[in-house]
Amino acid sequence: MNYLIKAETIEISTVFRAMNTEIELILYPQVNSARPGAVKAIKQRAEIALGQVKLLFSSAEERLSRFKPESELSRLNREGHLEKASLLLYESVQAALEMAKGTEGIYDPTILNALEAAGYNVSFELIGQNRITSVDKFVFPVATSYKRVTLDPSERSIRLAPGTKIDLGGIAKGMTVDRAAALLHQAGFTNFVVSAGGDMYVSGSNPRNAANTWKVGVLNPFTGEGALTELVARDAAVATSAVTKRRWMQGGKERNHLIDPRSGQPVDNGIATVSVVAPAARLADVFAKTALILGLEEGPKFIEKQPGCSALFVTTEGRMLKTRGLQETSREAVEI
Repeated sequence: MNYLIKAETIEISTVFRAMNTEIELILYPQVNSARPGAVKAIKQRAEIALGQVKLLFSSAEERLSRFKPESELSRLNREGHLEKASLLLYESVQAALEMAKGTEGIYDPTILNALEAAGYNVSFELIGQNRITSVDKFVFPVATSYKRVTLDPSERSIRLAPGTKIDLGGIAKGMTVDRAAALLHQAGFTNFVVSAGGDMYVSGSNPRNAANTWKVGVLNPFTGEGALTELVARDAAVATSAVTKRRWMQGGKERNHLIDPRSGQPVDNGIATVSVVAPAARLADVFAKTALILGLEEGPKFIEKQPGCSALFVTTEGRMLKTRGLQETSREAVEI
């Protein structure tokens, strides 16, 4: 834990690794530093809350990771059926299916077979160490196979159609960010950041900014360094989906981790990244993927139909395009 006291604002931060990414938590509680014991008390309360957030992320990783053979999700994918699933797994699958329905299958949690066929069958940092079989085309066993996942709330059971496997990846991370934000709110904290790789939630005011606004940098997808622009947000989530980060070669072809469920192929439509501002991290994460897969014609239309959402599209040529309502600092993005 790192502590920095500034007047009546205390900065409390911690960084740890979970869910194959770096998690950063920053709190900015207001205290009366002249009151004896006030600073110590708030630090203690913050450490308890941050410890609980760590447990949220570690539990999500242990139960929901497809890369851990012993996880509950891996067991479901192996056996195709699970009785009395944990509440965490059941709610995560349920939310993923609801999002699939809401996006008309553009987001599809049952794309795992296509991901594995594309070579993404191990944690990304290990892909380069594995020999990948050349596959020219990936074919979905069943179109819109998410519709053939059956949930029974009375028994909390999950049944997959034969040959179907689930990947909860991004939505599990987004949901964990949302749970972390809810936990911090319940603990009495108002001004904070929860950042988990490409998913982030910013709450309240930013005391480091004269305007008290949060500015979330959009990483340059072509260099991996520096920010193209910053998105302005408050009490909102920001998530970025990209085809430039998780890429690898397979059979002489460059692949990425975003699969278009309509073709079973990795996405290649001229968009490098999409960043979405939304009311919740799970929405931002899924909507960013959906908009990227839909492309420049349909993606912005989809975002503008979602209440409280806006997006920045970066093309493979480096153009920045934004939907109505998006606030960004470079002023180089053109409204679509």
